[in-house]
Amino acid sequence: MIKKIVLLIIAVITSITVSSQVSRQVTLEPCLQPFYHGVASGDPMSDRVIIWTRVTPDTSYSGGPIVVSWKMATDTSFNNIVANGSVLTDASKDFTVKVDVIGLQPATFYYYEFTAFGKNSITGRTRTAPSGNADSCRFAVVSCANYESGFFNVYKVIKERNDIDAVIALGDYIYEYETGGYAPNANANRTWEPTNEIITLTDYRTRYSSYHLDEDLRKLHQQYPFIVIWDDHESANDSWMNGAQNHQSNEGSWSVRKSNSKQAFFEWLPIRQTGPQNDPYQIFRHIQYGDLLELIMLDTRLHGREEQAGTTGSVVNDPNRQMLGTDQFTWLGNRLSNSTARWKILAQQVMMAPLKLGGVAVNGDQWDGYPAERTRVYNHIIQNDIKNIVVLTGDIHSSWANDLPLSSYNSSTGAGSVGVEFVTPSVTSPGLNLPGGASAVQLANSHVKFCNLNQKGFVLLDINKNRTQADWFFVSTIDQPSSAFSHARSHYVNNNERFLRNTSTVSFAKPELTNAIQANECPRIILPPPPPPPTGIDLSEKPVILGLYPNPVNDYMVIQYYNYNSSFIDIKIFDINGRLVASYNDGSRPEGLFKTTIPTFNLSTGFYVLKFETQYGNVSAKFVKQ
Repeated sequence: MIKKIVLLIIAVITSITVSSQVSRQVTLEPCLQPFYHGVASGDPMSDRVIIWTRVTPDTSYSGGPIVVSWKMATDTSFNNIVANGSVLTDASKDFTVKVDVIGLQPATFYYYEFTAFGKNSITGRTRTAPSGNADSCRFAVVSCANYESGFFNVYKVIKERNDIDAVIALGDYIYEYETGGYAPNANANRTWEPTNEIITLTDYRTRYSSYHLDEDLRKLHQQYPFIVIWDDHESANDSWMNGAQNHQSNEGSWSVRKSNSKQAFFEWLPIRQTGPQNDPYQIFRHIQYGDLLELIMLDTRLHGREEQAGTTGSVVNDPNRQMLGTDQFTWLGNRLSNSTARWKILAQQVMMAPLKLGGVAVNGDQWDGYPAERTRVYNHIIQNDIKNIVVLTGDIHSSWANDLPLSSYNSSTGAGSVGVEFVTPSVTSPGLNLPGGASAVQLANSHVKFCNLNQKGFVLLDINKNRTQADWFFVSTIDQPSSAFSHARSHYVNNNERFLRNTSTVSFAKPELTNAIQANECPRIILPPPPPPPTGIDLSEKPVILGLYPNPVNDYMVIQYYNYNSSFIDIKIFDINGRLVASYNDGSRPEGLFKTTIPTFNLSTGFYVLKFETQYGNVSAKFVKQ
């Protein structure tokens, strides 16, 4: 996997600064310039998906915004382009680019690429969610990728399957420690950047940059959409709403550090920004996969969690103690009660099922440290007769299949279980060292149906109308690059049951859903620009903008226009001072009536001018962003 050791000189920018440190085990592909970090997609819906990249300015860059064009097609040759446009990026976004491509078809694979400085990115592949009657879906579930602990062979194995709809990443996508600060692997000899513990916005951006240069992670992003949430290490170990175990007073304000970590997360990952104006970096959200399942993504870490206080005592047992916060708990209750999907999949950070040894809960960072909140969630599910609850969990670097027991739980029949929980192992981070090992854990916790405390791997989540099944796969090593893996265990829950069953039928790779991107290391060659319009054409026959809807506008604007002549259409938005704030390309349009949709959620409140530029002349229209 590793081709060479390079001197990494990547501008990861708050202001324009350049870091030059020797970073071992980083592969920088020269032909990927300026898109060294590859491409990614995420948060797929039935009609839209986020696409992402990052542009690295070269030494000739003199500041200011960079225009990045994008296109999306149903084929790898881009003969059938279904959407395209241009956006601006600059240092304020760390030169990252995110586009919410709308107007797509459900359950469809698409191919996309970006262009800047006259060069293409590599081609990415993504897949929209189904709508209506959905028969089955399949996800890879991952968490806890400590770069210095070993190679990301888990990502390599998932990339080579080519039979999943999306990757669900449950947090600890990065780690915040200094070099050697947490479980370094001398055999792998991998070092992240920066070498210090990350605290500032530049620190977090640089750490994400070093991760995205990992070949296996980059190629996995290239193949599949990601659906992500953070856990603690995207900010600091054992973080909560107002602090963290790994944040000390001499490291500055926690609120500033938390804000830095959130901003970098949203810049560097393909997540849709759905939070309110007073909390734009909010990760709890839902994603529908037709009538089959609803993914309910939670934040049990930074949004409303009170400080950890162990597992016993008056603070822990306070009936008002919170893990989610009032607003998120209300939101979760509404989603569970109103969901029309068969399966309700709660993707969250820390283990929900109890874990006791010697009759005492062992980890106050899990839901065991917040028993009143867990009881409130359970009560809502049972009192409203909400069935088919499946919880997905990461965080603890180990594998678990759990029933979610009430006090009346019967381990022989499964009666008294609220739902089930599947815990995915880590990608590389070290496992647990519990007294007596996995056998002692299961003996003391009858609701735990499977436990492996140390091996690295992922969960394959296979869902259909009749059952939801989790298959645990473990990689053979993280000490060197390898594609070797094995199946460890499988459990499932039937439709309308609340407890786990064991199975020997494994969800091995299905036939390919579509042609995968062939691990291309270099982008497609850019075609020459179209020829100028022939002479003698009446340039007065400009397009006519028939309507802007709505006006005033909120998040998206629909433009209806008539095009008199075949022409390339460039759409630009200027603020009241005449400054260009957004740019899009509507492609080559023949004569006729057209409708196009552009995002406006990034615009500030105020007056704007929308301008059509064509080889036949320019036309403008005014609108208001409210």
